[in-house]
Amino acid sequence: MAVSQFNHVKISGIEYVVPNNICRNIDDYLHFFDNNPKKLQRAKKIIGYGSIYKAPEGITTSDICEYAATKLISKLNIDIKSIDILIFVSQSPDYYAPPTSQVLHKRLNLSESCAVFDVTQGCTGYIYGLWLASSLIESGAAKKVLVCAGDNTYFDPELEQKIKNLLFSDAGSATLLEYSDNLIMSHYLIGSNGNGVEAGIYPAGRDRLPISEKILNTIIVDKDGNKWKLHEGFMDGLAVFDFTMNIVPEHIIGLLQSSNYSVDDIDFFAIHQGNKQIVQTLAEKAGIPEAKYSVETFSKYGNHGGISCLSNLMDNYADTLKHKMKKVALISYGTGLSWASVIVEIGNIYCSGIQLVHFEPVRNHNEEFEYWVNKISNYSASK
Repeated sequence: MAVSQFNHVKISGIEYVVPNNICRNIDDYLHFFDNNPKKLQRAKKIIGYGSIYKAPEGITTSDICEYAATKLISKLNIDIKSIDILIFVSQSPDYYAPPTSQVLHKRLNLSESCAVFDVTQGCTGYIYGLWLASSLIESGAAKKVLVCAGDNTYFDPELEQKIKNLLFSDAGSATLLEYSDNLIMSHYLIGSNGNGVEAGIYPAGRDRLPISEKILNTIIVDKDGNKWKLHEGFMDGLAVFDFTMNIVPEHIIGLLQSSNYSVDDIDFFAIHQGNKQIVQTLAEKAGIPEAKYSVETFSKYGNHGGISCLSNLMDNYADTLKHKMKKVALISYGTGLSWASVIVEIGNIYCSGIQLVHFEPVRNHNEEFEYWVNKISNYSASK
């Protein structure tokens, strides 16, 4: 496993945004539970199913992250030209190319000396983003790094999809990290098991299995009745659950051991909100007391993919009467299969909590289609 310690990197602020335009509630999906209210109530109690927030058509992760970044920069009164690097972390980029970080570079009016790049790392993405930003700052390559992270899960109206429809919500965030002369320690522990790549995967859409009419028109029904399209992702829930139970509790213990901290030293454990049952089981196996973790964020906002551990932190950080947080552990795990965690100091930094924001798209999908058809059809290389 990759073990890292950084001594001069501070998190200056975090802005977290959830679109409130479309909200689905678990009660809307009674048909997924054989139209049996008792089964639905049992699932809500055990799994924690609740509300799912979705961005309106035409709003992407970059739009949500742009809003979060603009607000964060304003709150911290940061000179936009002083940002040295922007990292965009997401499984839902705007395009195959260019990288979405270039799109945000333009929208945020960053300087031409600002380097940008994308990271696609699934459910461990946010911590990978922090780790990369901290490495660049500690090495002297940058003094200020903006990490924009989020996910926007597409729901296909053709598919009755119990797994995706009941789990995933949309969200975006912006985190500013800076160099500090003071001693500010952060501890990372990161691991991977490539044998699990098929447990969470988009089989089609890139070079291995390019998009074709056959791919677009094929709907596969699994033994539980879930419908899948190869270019819209597949998740083996049982494989991910087994991996989580077998690896992640020991990973949490390993993070504490490698950093020379005990559970008592950590004010709060922000655990990836896979679902209520998973979070409770992980915490119990790792010896984390109930007062130091929370399972309610999943019920209130759903699973936010690569920033789900951050959603849990933001949801609880705002409740200052419940938690006085200075040193926190962020725990993430999932696609890959991968796991990544960090212990970081966040005392006295700006944290927005979870902000519900209304978004209006500039163009819907049909208007975007027409825009590009017109643009390309009117293109000519000759003058």
